[in-house]
Amino acid sequence: MLATEVRAEDFAPFGRVHAMAPAIQPEDPAARLVVSAGDGWSDAYTANPLISTNGSLGMTLGAGLPFATSQMERHLATEEALFTAGSAVVLAVAPPNEGRYPEAHAVRAFIIKPGTAVVLHQGTWHDACHGLDGEAHYYWMATCGGDGGPTWTDVSGGPVHISVDASNTGAENG
Repeated sequence: MLATEVRAEDFAPFGRVHAMAPAIQPEDPAARLVVSAGDGWSDAYTANPLISTNGSLGMTLGAGLPFATSQMERHLATEEALFTAGSAVVLAVAPPNEGRYPEAHAVRAFIIKPGTAVVLHQGTWHDACHGLDGEAHYYWMATCGGDGGPTWTDVSGGPVHISVDASNTGAENG
């Protein structure tokens, strides 16, 4: 499966996209930005809290591409925000479902570039992010504890092999 650049309309079944570039104002009111600028700087922040619960901030180091998604987790009591620490990452997701397993046929993969954050809906299945051009750090924000913690579950019909088209790698992603 080829990963594609994350766009709000494509990502909507899984969550919302916050493109933090001040010139881009999203149509989704939940992803609206407040923009300011001064001499030598510009700033943008989300008009609403990033996630709907009090969240902890975490950082993960993900291996590079290509990768195989054989297990995913989901959070039933919190949204989860994911954003890169500097290098583009790839996130594999599957839609929330009533079942106990994510389904391989429903897995999608998205490229998240610096300056973009995604917020997963509660219950969205997801893998750890992987670096587009090798190992990459990324941040996440979610409510931790109280629900027994994440449970990694095998992907039914998996694993799903994730890669990118050669035109989606390289210097334009950083």
